[in-house]
Amino acid sequence: MSIGVVSLVGSTPEVVAGVIYNPTLGEMTSAVQGRGCYLNNRRINPHSGHDDNMLQQKIPQQSSILSQSLINVGFPVCKESTLLASSRAVTALATKVRGLRMVACASQAMAWVAHSKFSSYFSWDLNAWDVAAGMVIVEESGGLVSNFDGTKADISSRDMIITCCPGSSAEEGLLRDELIQVLRDNDCLQY
Repeated sequence: MSIGVVSLVGSTPEVVAGVIYNPTLGEMTSAVQGRGCYLNNRRINPHSGHDDNMLQQKIPQQSSILSQSLINVGFPVCKESTLLASSRAVTALATKVRGLRMVACASQAMAWVAHSKFSSYFSWDLNAWDVAAGMVIVEESGGLVSNFDGTKADISSRDMIITCCPGSSAEEGLLRDELIQVLRDNDCLQY
């Protein structure tokens, strides 16, 4: 279950608060713009490292960030074209990443990116109600919410790449950029 609060003040709508609740795991992830991200009322600090449950690791210099990443791929089945793009992405990434997953709930996948359980999540043809809460949660955890061209996504964006907080400021955007390149090279961005 997810709830996103959107402010209509200004020229573009902006997500200002979000809650994603997983009753099966007892995980409540929440954020208010400018106030940080929380898991079960404990702050997720993007710059203090991650606990043993987190999958983010220091990347050896000879490896790409992508090769050490656990990626969640969206599986949009409403249209054959998006399903085919997703299938091409799985094929393209399978040998280039640490692991692939396909959690079918966009908001839950975004919460796990915020927790650094997934390095990234991307999907096609998303709706505002799928991602509103997750957008502010990921950003407040130090992650990036981007369009397929690498620009910052907003509530009207339909195709998104979500990446967790990088290990250092020098790594910001690198995983997203590697993903975009692989997806572009394998005709996964158009549908």
